[in-house]
Amino acid sequence: MTKPAKLRRDEAGTSSEAGDGSGMGTETTGVSALSASPPWGPRAGTPRDQKPRTLAGQAAERLRQDIIRNRLHPGERLTIEKLMRSYGVGTSPLREALFQVAGDGLVRVEDHKGFIVAPLNFDEMRDVSSLRAYLEMNAIRRSIENGGDDWETSVLTAEHRLTKAETRLEGAVGDELILAEDEWEHRHRDFHYALCSACGSPWLLHFFDALYDQLERYRRHFWRYEERARGAHAQHEQIKEAALARDADRAVELLAEHFREQADLTVTPASPTQSKRNSPR
Repeated sequence: MTKPAKLRRDEAGTSSEAGDGSGMGTETTGVSALSASPPWGPRAGTPRDQKPRTLAGQAAERLRQDIIRNRLHPGERLTIEKLMRSYGVGTSPLREALFQVAGDGLVRVEDHKGFIVAPLNFDEMRDVSSLRAYLEMNAIRRSIENGGDDWETSVLTAEHRLTKAETRLEGAVGDELILAEDEWEHRHRDFHYALCSACGSPWLLHFFDALYDQLERYRRHFWRYEERARGAHAQHEQIKEAALARDADRAVELLAEHFREQADLTVTPASPTQSKRNSPR
């Protein structure tokens, strides 16, 4: 039996827009109770999917995506001159963008060297995974308590779209594989966000996105997506079923197991037959 939504006004929404190179169009995710956040918290009434309006914000978003998707190598030096050519913006917006992304932990500022792409470190990955698991376990328990019909619909819709994205990975090669991986990451983020979206905490959802970015970077560097996504499918299905059954203890238990297993898989070296390109695209 569905419980009434006690904090419905705090559920956050998201949608996808064309233009990020993913080829996914303008289809919305269904994670919507309201299209804007409350008038407090880090988004302060703006939609979650709203694009940056300043040159610095736009440059920061492009830089963030280039690092997450391994177009910029871990440890690579980031010179103002090179980034000006790549992003077509001036020195001041670029420096502001670099400091913004450094605040996310994706860029490092080193004395006498300037800016570099943050190196990869498995201890960091496990730390981020553990923190994200802790936050999502809290969020899904609160969402199960507070979420209404809209929340249930968003979870069902997001899981269905994630399953469709998994099928597009099968047999994909070249540019088709890159697009399929982009779509899977997009749908995977939406599924986990949907589970958390009725928690009633804009700050928790803000940190969800920041931590997701960090783990996505590791997946894109080390995963062979077709196999790893297929392996995660059963866990996603079980988490969805527990959430919709309003079984908070079971959902939390499954999430904890899911994060532990995915972290272990990320640090496990691929076999010769399962090799994945580890160089940036």
